[in-house]
Amino acid sequence: MSNPIRGEFEPLKPDQVPLEDDKEQHSIYLNRLSHFKIYSRSCALLVIILGIISAMGWFLNIPVLRGEFMGFPGTKFNSTLIFIMAGVCLYLLNRRLTSNLLSVTRILAALVTILGALTLLEYATGVNIGMNQLFSSILPGSAGVLGKSRSLGALNFVLVGIALLMASYKYKPHLMQFLTFIVGFLGLLGLSSYFYGVSSSFLLDLMVQMAFLSSLIHIFLSVGILCLYPDQSYMGRITAQNSGGYMARRLLPAALVAVFILDLLITRGHQLKMYSEHFGNVFGIMVTLAFLTATIIWTANILNGMDRERQKSNLKRLELKEFYENLVEGINEGIWVTDRDDHLYFMNRGMVEIAGGKTRNLEGLNVLDLPDEYVGGLKDYYRKAKETMQPVYYDSLCVSNPEGKRSYQSGWIIPRLNNGHFNGAICTVIDQTERKKAEEALLKSETFYRAIFENTGTATIIVGVDTIISMANKRCEALSGYTVEEIENKLSFMDFVHPEDQQRILEYHKMRRSGDVNIPDEYEFRLLDKDGEERQIMLYASLIPSTTDSVVSLLDITQRKTAENEVKRSLNEKELLLREIHHRVKNNMQIISSLLNLQRSYIHDEEAANILQESQGRVKSMALIHEKLYQTSDLARINVEEYIQSLTMNLFHSYTVNPGIKLSMDVSDLYFNIDTAVPLGLIINELVSNSLKYAFKDRDEGEIRISLLETAEPGKYLLLIRDDGTGFPHELDFAESHSLGLQLVNTLVNQLDGEIEMITNGGTTFNMIIHEQKYKERVKPSSDDN
Repeated sequence: MSNPIRGEFEPLKPDQVPLEDDKEQHSIYLNRLSHFKIYSRSCALLVIILGIISAMGWFLNIPVLRGEFMGFPGTKFNSTLIFIMAGVCLYLLNRRLTSNLLSVTRILAALVTILGALTLLEYATGVNIGMNQLFSSILPGSAGVLGKSRSLGALNFVLVGIALLMASYKYKPHLMQFLTFIVGFLGLLGLSSYFYGVSSSFLLDLMVQMAFLSSLIHIFLSVGILCLYPDQSYMGRITAQNSGGYMARRLLPAALVAVFILDLLITRGHQLKMYSEHFGNVFGIMVTLAFLTATIIWTANILNGMDRERQKSNLKRLELKEFYENLVEGINEGIWVTDRDDHLYFMNRGMVEIAGGKTRNLEGLNVLDLPDEYVGGLKDYYRKAKETMQPVYYDSLCVSNPEGKRSYQSGWIIPRLNNGHFNGAICTVIDQTERKKAEEALLKSETFYRAIFENTGTATIIVGVDTIISMANKRCEALSGYTVEEIENKLSFMDFVHPEDQQRILEYHKMRRSGDVNIPDEYEFRLLDKDGEERQIMLYASLIPSTTDSVVSLLDITQRKTAENEVKRSLNEKELLLREIHHRVKNNMQIISSLLNLQRSYIHDEEAANILQESQGRVKSMALIHEKLYQTSDLARINVEEYIQSLTMNLFHSYTVNPGIKLSMDVSDLYFNIDTAVPLGLIINELVSNSLKYAFKDRDEGEIRISLLETAEPGKYLLLIRDDGTGFPHELDFAESHSLGLQLVNTLVNQLDGEIEMITNGGTTFNMIIHEQKYKERVKPSSDDN
């Protein structure tokens, strides 16, 4: 069963709960009260049910239903109706009543009282006021039916009605319960008469007679009314969570039941002639004493156990008290406490450390009389807590201790209440001096960094994880067209991004918070200002440490991008022009080569024809360079391997080489400018042409080898051209040769700042060391260009 709400019962009294009043004991007590309330409702229902059964016995003329069996007299019809009214009234009192239902209960209680009183009056005066025939007219075959209640029952009805009326008003619970106890004992007296017998010779015997069923119902009514308010008066002492209550709950039922049942058994034994009447009286006393002694010993044992548990509980309470004392003394916060007269009577060690050692001298003084420099504005907060009876918070009060040390203090003033009245206060104190210093330092730091933020030289913003701009400096106004007030915490950064760039910028924004190292710190995008004008922006962004916010600087590069685009356009035009020049130079050289070839066809002198062919080869080698240049994306450098491959293939084709003559090449992946490529091409043209013309006469097979490799020294290359032909004559001085081709080779090698060596051993080998030529400015800008 769930714990009941305390609000259903009266406030706890000191004699109802143990000293250690912990949650467990309190819960047990509330559960007990709930059980007694259930007993009250159950008794009310039993009274209603038994009353209805008895009424049915009268309506259906079934004697056993109205309690007429084994020679017992039945319950009177008037009593039956009064029982039903009393039961309904008791049941209603067990519920939370509206004003209308409460009026109904009081009317029912009044009717019970009046009917009982009228019946008693008729018995006392002997005057027939019609109680016998009051309700009998509604019964079938009612002639001769006497419906008046018996005298003892009428007395009980008066007491029950008065008790129910008092219960409805909650008036003097002790008197209500006293009357109810009388009702119960009278009902038990009527019930006992059936077990012990009565004599018609004595007046009292006749007066205590009551129908068997009526006696039971009176007992149920008594128990139900007593359990209606189980936490008050006499019942409160029985249900109390202490030793007295426990003893009452054990001894009362045992005494009542034991005395009644044992005496009944002893009387029955005497009737069965088991012993004499005198011995039966002695035997009954001894048995009763033995039973009560055993009950008391059993109860004492349980009470001793409860005392042991209470001692344990007291030890726990002392330990808990010591724990909280150590806790109060050990915390860093200060605590001081006042009594109901505002006198300071306790300060913990933390308070002494905060306020200084001389603070102990303030104990016993009235808080409201302390000097203002000691408490500052604390008096006003204290008065407010005292007047409102509510906790009051104070923050960063500047106070001085008796030693003259100033500090800032924050905390709560919590009033203590006793029965709704002010009973002193507990004040907590937190020394905020260091926090105050930190706040001042933070404010100074914020001012410092705000000045930097405002004067970065670029439009700078702080962007949150939701892309909302939380801060913006003044330069953002010129860039965006919005004021700072219109931007901060109102606009999203994406509101300024061109729609075509938004997806990319948003992905970067998310990647920056995921720790992706591949995200760029700076990138370009298009910004749309307030007027919809597009600007080219260079963005610099980084994540602020320990946050999810980004600091973003925006640099307007619209003019620079315009200039760059103009330069790119100009360069494209110049590149196109340069390609056209290379193309035209190549075409012109091709024309020269064609003219030389045409001229050679008209010359019959073989030597002159050879000279023209050699010149034609030289022109082709240079034309080939220009052809390669305008075919590449880089107009300044040429792929050497491709160039040498094309050059040698043209030479092999021009001299109609025997298929057995092979060419092998070993050329690194090199790129030369035109200043290096032209002399290199002419050198290779001269030496390969010479090999093709003279090295393989009268031979079907041979090999020409070309190698161009970079040396360990940057910009220095080894060029090797070798054939395995007949070789040069031994008497030929290479350096002093009158051959135009060899002279040209020497000149070109010198032009490349190189060296040449010729080896004739099983063929001819030319070893050359050459240097890549850097571009030299050939045209000085005129003064008009400056």
